[in-house]
Amino acid sequence: MKPMRRSRAICLCLVVLLLLPMLPLCFAAGPPYKGLDISRWQGTVNWTKVKNSGVDFVILRCFAYRKDTTFEANYAGATAKGIPVGAYVYMYATSETEAVVEAQNTLAALDGRPLTLPLFLDVEDEDVKALGKEKVTDLMLIELAIFEAAGYPAGIYTSLSHKSTDMDASRLNGYIWWIARWSCYTTDQNPQSFTFADQSPSGSKKPVCDLWQFSNGGKGSTYGVSSEYVDLNYCYTDLLSGGTHSRNEHRYQIQLAAPTCTAPGTLTQTCIDCGDVQTSVFTKAALGHLAADANGICPRCGENLTGPTAPTDPTDPTEPVQPTDPTDPAPSEQSGGCKWCGGTHEGTFGWLVQIIHNILAAILGAKY
Repeated sequence: MKPMRRSRAICLCLVVLLLLPMLPLCFAAGPPYKGLDISRWQGTVNWTKVKNSGVDFVILRCFAYRKDTTFEANYAGATAKGIPVGAYVYMYATSETEAVVEAQNTLAALDGRPLTLPLFLDVEDEDVKALGKEKVTDLMLIELAIFEAAGYPAGIYTSLSHKSTDMDASRLNGYIWWIARWSCYTTDQNPQSFTFADQSPSGSKKPVCDLWQFSNGGKGSTYGVSSEYVDLNYCYTDLLSGGTHSRNEHRYQIQLAAPTCTAPGTLTQTCIDCGDVQTSVFTKAALGHLAADANGICPRCGENLTGPTAPTDPTDPTEPVQPTDPTDPAPSEQSGGCKWCGGTHEGTFGWLVQIIHNILAAILGAKY
């Protein structure tokens, strides 16, 4: 090789070596993204270390019966480092009224803060699951509709088994699914800690979902939290590039209409300022009538289930014969009836006409 060509080759190699560290910047990574979910159980968070650990997003607990005591500090720390944020509420509601209050309190805890990722409803509590899948789904739809009307994309966090057994997923289409199925997890009998390097984003246990929580045993010290462990997640949807979502200016009054025999239950949200109305169905279907009582009435709604008496078929040529009332005497047996004409004779000469008619009846035979 000639000296000139050799020097050019050396220069080219040096340029390539210098550019290699910059290749990730030239080809910006898309999904899957790496993320943590954090609540007060993670203690103090070093957000500089979170950022430097390669974490792409965080999901913060904002409400669980009461406002999470670390939410505001964690939100401020994450956003200061430019880390995209989502939020979640742990669901305790077991009635329609409680679901409305829980959703409203969650929005109050957020206090209008913008989110990049959705606002998730965490459904895993045993008392909630005990309600049965249809009731649980009804309550979920109430809270999710309130979140969306406020301006936040809504999502659902649950385990893969809870999704299949404790809620009707067919009624929850269109929401973001964040599914827990741990392939790298920590128990008292298995005191290990993990990092993202321990789980491929396309591992065999990956469920069909938008976000996968694959471990509850992330190594806390690696990811900047003071707790021993932290949850590790992958996000497969490009949620991070969609900008932030803030609460809108509507101030909704909420009215629930319970399901009836013929109509499903509805959630109506009416803005007290502009009159905007958001209406959604939160029950699967109308209840249906109960078995009619002895009078043909539905005991629940009072509707007559027998309907009106069927009319006579106009094509039927036979006219029904009205029977004679056996208590109705013949005209001749009525008091004062004439045996010849059947009538009564009144007036000045009525007595004379009556005598003549009696004679005729005696000679010719009574007609009546």
